[in-house]
Amino acid sequence: MSGHVRSVVLLLLLGVVAATAQNASDLKTRADAAHGSNQVKPCLEYAHAELQAANDEFNKGDADQGQAAIQEVVQYARKAAEAAGATGKHLKDTEIKLRKLADRMHDLGESLAFEDRQPVRQAVEELQKIRSDLMVKMWGPDAQPKGGS
Repeated sequence: MSGHVRSVVLLLLLGVVAATAQNASDLKTRADAAHGSNQVKPCLEYAHAELQAANDEFNKGDADQGQAAIQEVVQYARKAAEAAGATGKHLKDTEIKLRKLADRMHDLGESLAFEDRQPVRQAVEELQKIRSDLMVKMWGPDAQPKGGS
């Protein structure tokens, strides 16, 4: 009976992992297919999912895949900010989510091995720059980000 229970638990875990991978793939597809202000939310959702994937890769010891996922986070955060800035919609929500994304990425970076930290720190700086640029669009050139990492 114990072997049967282990098999069921293993199958459930594999199903959750496959569903998570499929969910991230679906989010990326939705983000790429959306246009205008409709692109903001799926891009941010995908960026968040990729940050979690990066964390998982680093925890598994695959720093190269983790760094690739970090770059994907920055790319989709930029897409979200550009869509929000171009349409003038979802600006404040995007700015808040970018701050949270940068904070979470900062925390992730500080938990890494020393040699893996610098690329993540640079990605955090890129996110902060994207956020600053968005704030300038919202409030003008004197806007200063608060709550930075």
